[in-house]
Amino acid sequence: MRLYVIRHGDPDYEHDALTPRGEAEAQALAAYLPRLGITHIYCSPLGRAKATCAPCAQALGLPVQELDWARELTGVYYEVEGFGKAAPFTLPGEVTYGLNPWPRYRGWQEQAYFDHPQLGRLIRQMEEGSDALLKAHGYEREGARYRVIRPNADRVAVFCHHGIGTSWMAYLLRIPYQAAWAGMWQACTSFAEISMECLSERYAVPRLLRMGATPHLDLAGLSQVERGLATSREAPELP
Repeated sequence: MRLYVIRHGDPDYEHDALTPRGEAEAQALAAYLPRLGITHIYCSPLGRAKATCAPCAQALGLPVQELDWARELTGVYYEVEGFGKAAPFTLPGEVTYGLNPWPRYRGWQEQAYFDHPQLGRLIRQMEEGSDALLKAHGYEREGARYRVIRPNADRVAVFCHHGIGTSWMAYLLRIPYQAAWAGMWQACTSFAEISMECLSERYAVPRLLRMGATPHLDLAGLSQVERGLATSREAPELP
């Protein structure tokens, strides 16, 4: 099984839609995705993800199933001295790695800037949703591994968002959430490719093959826009 985690196109956050640039990115992605052999499509219920997904589903001739847990991690913000308002997944890396102790896999929700109960609830919802989705495709979570209950060659595309997408990859790869939020970034309509690697008949383990891939933008002659990526002291845009 291959899993493709796809960020939506360039967003108009105010209207939960795509900008003209985002629409062009979505069309470029729709022209490229048939090369990947996608067999199943899932999508966040938010408008910007659905608008990105629609031309791709049409190009592939596949139905779309909505995943409520794939919506963005909005509604939790902190005032960060020297940086202003930030969501947990847009917190500057120098703040994240200035915490003591450093980001950790267990007990992360007890650390400053990550201790909001709503964030913990959204992450638990994502974890449960991820487990249910992979089980439906033949891989049942058992600790940090996945028991193979139905080996297959499914190729699953999930259209979602930057915050939830990096969180999901952290969960699959056993990376601390804060480390993923501070150290991972995906351009609009870029995709991460994850293989459920089976080296025995019994278990599979997720392996990241590609991160932030944008071959479709190159083929369409579109430059990659660093939307949401802060430079110097520029504050990252909030969803």
